[in-house]
Amino acid sequence: MEIHLKISTLPKYLMFIIGLLLLLHSAQLVAYFVMADPQKFDFIELLDFDYEGNLPSFYSSIALLIASSLLGLIVYHKQTNKAAFRRHWLLLCLIFVGLTLDEALGLHEELGDFVESLNLFEAEGFLYFAWVVPYSLLLGIFLLSYLRFILSLPAPTRYQFIFAGLLFISGALGLEVFSAQEADQNGSSTIAYSVLYTLEELCEMLGIVVFIHALLGYIGREIGLISIRLQ
Repeated sequence: MEIHLKISTLPKYLMFIIGLLLLLHSAQLVAYFVMADPQKFDFIELLDFDYEGNLPSFYSSIALLIASSLLGLIVYHKQTNKAAFRRHWLLLCLIFVGLTLDEALGLHEELGDFVESLNLFEAEGFLYFAWVVPYSLLLGIFLLSYLRFILSLPAPTRYQFIFAGLLFISGALGLEVFSAQEADQNGSSTIAYSVLYTLEELCEMLGIVVFIHALLGYIGREIGLISIRLQ
């Protein structure tokens, strides 16, 4: 018996998983804020978007790994054909490998602790999560150095990349600073903080799905149809 799996349909499956995770996450938030003794429910840390090493974090790591793998396929094609901007594709692939490791191991939190220990600024208010400062600087450098690369992409891919980037950055840095302010002023157990980090993580997840969709479209146009045969 042969099973044919078309990875062009992958974004639909990822969207289904995100919807399911959001439903479970929302349910555990209701349990946390409504139940008299929410700490007795072990599933809270397993399903909550704000925790590391749980189901949502595992999904995000896998999604980033998929994006890294697709970028690796593009890099192989570009290097083989000595195409323009092949180094940009390679660096982008390495960046996503780094993001995968960051999501899996929570490296940005370790970086935040290190930056805070340097006492370069007060880690409070919008900068309560200190890791956003070095990440914002790196993002600025990335955007400046990749402007020509983005403009060189086919129009559909370019617009999808930009949309995916806006979604991801809106969550990873935009909503993150508002979450930081809420956590600093009122703690991390408020409804407002829960809503903010839920939207933050949701934007990141959706941004990666859009990016994967864009990569699959680009691969289909530039390399050819990809399918996996399980036999």
